[in-house]
Amino acid sequence: MASSEKPTLKKRIGVMGEYIALREDYRGRLPDYLSRFTGYKPPDAQPPYEPLGVPPFSWLKYIPLQSEIWPFTCIGSFGGILLIEAIMSANTAFSEVYHAPIIITSFGASAVLLFSAIGSPLAQPRNFVLGHFVSALVGTCITRLFVLNPNYHPFLDEGGFHANVFVNGGLSMATSALAQVLIGAVHPP
Repeated sequence: MASSEKPTLKKRIGVMGEYIALREDYRGRLPDYLSRFTGYKPPDAQPPYEPLGVPPFSWLKYIPLQSEIWPFTCIGSFGGILLIEAIMSANTAFSEVYHAPIIITSFGASAVLLFSAIGSPLAQPRNFVLGHFVSALVGTCITRLFVLNPNYHPFLDEGGFHANVFVNGGLSMATSALAQVLIGAVHPP
């Protein structure tokens, strides 16, 4: 390269990408259950991956992968949504103090991803936990900023149209999506 020629952005990213690819991944030294939680797969591993060595997971090597997904999809989805509905509809602070609605739609979409599309990068446990945490944190912070406005109405009450409710929702969603992309833990719902 001539001295007057500057390296392009693509070349700089390529060099940086090679550096990152050559670094040792610390997740390979973690115990199996922790390394899988963080989304690590050994470089030489090919699907179907070896199940964890604890029952009932150790028994999964005796059944085909597709047949393994069916019962876990049904049991996991049913149990997860049942637990969320029980917590949200019980006499707790969610229903009595905050009058929170039962938020099944987001968790229903998450259940489909987590239990049915297990190979998807968006369905990995790290993305699920961090994605929901970051979205809840961002949404709460933005809503608290909107509440500072004396004209803010948190609900569509009295048949009135309050535009700031919709702006709050759209801004919270867009900022949450940006935050998930920035931390590298995208989980759609």
